[in-house]
Formats: sequence, structure tokens, C-alpha cells
Amino acid sequence: MPSSSSASSASASSVPLRGWVFMALLALQFGLQPLFSKRHVSPGADKVPLVLLCELLKMCVACTLLVTEGGAEGQRALSRWRLRDALSGGAVPAAIYAVQNVCIQIGMQHCTGLLFNLLNQTKIIFTAVMVYTFMGRRQSRAQVVALTMVLVVGVVLSLPDDFSEGAAGNARDAAADDGVAGAYFWYGIVPTLAAAVLSGFASGWSQRVMQGKARRHAYLFSAELSLFSSLFLLGKMLHSGGGSFGSVRLRIEALITSNPSVWIPLATNAVGGIFVGQVIKYAGGVRKSFSVIVGIITTGLAEWMWFGEALSPKIGVCVPIVVVAMYVYATNPPAKAPAKPKGE
Repeated sequence: MPSSSSASSASASSVPLRGWVFMALLALQFGLQPLFSKRHVSPGADKVPLVLLCELLKMCVACTLLVTEGGAEGQRALSRWRLRDALSGGAVPAAIYAVQNVCIQIGMQHCTGLLFNLLNQTKIIFTAVMVYTFMGRRQSRAQVVALTMVLVVGVVLSLPDDFSEGAAGNARDAAADDGVAGAYFWYGIVPTLAAAVLSGFASGWSQRVMQGKARRHAYLFSAELSLFSSLFLLGKMLHSGGGSFGSVRLRIEALITSNPSVWIPLATNAVGGIFVGQVIKYAGGVRKSFSVIVGIITTGLAEWMWFGEALSPKIGVCVPIVVVAMYVYATNPPAKAPAKPKGE
């Protein structure tokens, strides 16, 4: 969806009511998404058709936004569309996003919602590294401090509270997860961190495409990413099914039959893209980060109310650290380089 560079379109001093409404909706969607996935998708659900359906919905949303919100710029982008340009800019990140989204679905099923959302914030570290690698864009000193805080949280959350407790937890997970040892770590933390790394690489690449010399319209680029991701996932399903589209249909039907309410997390995930675009347009990129902060707090409260999940001391310490780090990161962008005098 649209990059935070478009935040300048929103007034820094005044946010319209529509901006506040979509900020609240984004906070709710971000905070409740892991819980929706955990409640409405079984841990053993086939993740590839699940992500395929999600990408198809995202593509529909992006195309709708391109037509309804894109305006004249969107129409020009459509008239100039070329398959070669789309492939050169979107094929690589689309493949990465396809794998990342499978990792996300696995991680969501084996982490608590709050732990998932906290670990997921480590993606800003990898995004910053990749943006610097691809575009040479540096972070301010305050942002480096904030990224370090998030990194520390990621390391702390990846470790057991102590070795004995960690071993006991792994044993409990093994019994609860069909005998797979260490399910909490290997199927929860590891896929979530892997998704964060992949997100950073794909985000850096995407930012170069949308903000580099060959600028692409954000909604059109989002639709392209979802289209290519869908094709990659479809190709994987065809390969594993012997090239039969019937096998693809059967896997999708099996997913829906065994998870009849799967459309709830799929729909909320898809409309999350709409909320992000509206927040950036009417409130700005910095305030989008505030919605994420509120969303993290929402996750903890909702998990306690719905699932009776007690807040461990470790997570209780990490939550305020991540909240402060995200606030610092969002409100301390790097200083702009002074403009060179004409003639130099």
C-alpha cells in the first residue's frame, strides 16, 4: 500500500475526523488480526491456499482503490502500464512476500497474539538496513537508538525465561503439537522472525521501485505484488499437485470446509490495506505508527479478555520498550540535507 513518504499530504497540525476514524480502525485491525487468525484458522490448516486467497483479496482491494482513489494519476499509471516494467519491479518482492506471508500464518498459529505483534516489529530494523543498502538512506541517531531497542526486545523475546522453564515449555509444546519438539520456538518464533527479515528485504526493494527513478503508483504496485505473489503460490500448488488445477481446487475447498470462518481473518487482513492508505492520506505516516502502538496495546488487552492469557513479566517489560521505540522512531526522522545553491 502507499508508502509513508506520502505523509506530507496530511496536515501536521490538523487531522480531519476521517483521519482519526481510520486511525482507530487501523489500531483495532492490527491489534486483533493475530487473534482472528488464531481463532478462525486451525493450526494444521494448509497455509499455501490460505495465503493465495489472502493475496487475491488484496489484489481486488488494491484495484478498487486504484479506480476509486487513484484519480488522474492512477489513470495515467494504468495507461502507461507495461508487463516488462511490472516484472522488473514487482516479481522479486512478490516472491519474497509470498514466502513471508506463509511464515506469518505459521507464526501466528504458534505464538500468542501479543508476542507475534512484538516480534513482528523487528521488521523495521531489516527495512532500515535494506533501504540504506538499496537507496543509501540513513537513519537519524534517535532512530538508530530506537532500532537498537527493538533489536534487544527481539532477542529477549526469542529466549526462554530460563533454561529449565524453556525446556519444560518445549516439552509441553511437543505434547500439544503432535510430538513436534520445540513447537513454540521452531514454529512460532523462528517463522515470525524469518517473516520480519523477508519483509525488510521486500520493503526496501519496493521502496526503491516506488520512490526511485522509475516511480510506480502505490496502488498499482500493490496490485502487481499481489498478482505475482498469487501466481507464485499457484505455481507451487500446481507443482506439488502434478500440474492439475483440480488438485488446487480440492486444496482450497478442503481449507474452507475445515475452516468455515476463514473469511473473517482474510477479510480483516485485506481491509487493513484500505485503513493504512486512508490513515497515511488523511493523518500522515507518523500517526500511522501511533495506530500500530495502540494496536499492540489492544492485542494484549484483547488476548487477556478473550483467551485469559496472563501477561508474563518478560512481555510486560518489552511492551513499553517497543511502544517507546516506535514513538521515537516515528517522531525523529533524519534531517534533510541542505539544498545546494544554484550553479554548483
